[in-house]
Amino acid sequence: MTTVKNLRQNGWKVRVLHHRISDDRTLGEIYPKGGKTQIIIDSPVGEHFEGIAICSDKDLYNKKMGVKIALGRALFNSEN
Repeated sequence: MTTVKNLRQNGWKVRVLHHRISDDRTLGEIYPKGGKTQIIIDSPVGEHFEGIAICSDKDLYNKKMGVKIALGRALFNSEN
């Protein structure tokens, strides 16, 4: 199974961005539900891949699950 750690150890540049929903009216309180995770990958030979996982505003946000889904989508897109 390919992980962010494995890719980085093999010379790939991997960026993981977590975007959360907040409410400025409540001093930036972050809601426990909804959000998205984006993975940006650059291979040692210059190839570029991206994957995004969007969490429903009805589900609790989970960083680890978001990374797994976004990474899988980025790698799947690399095969097509």
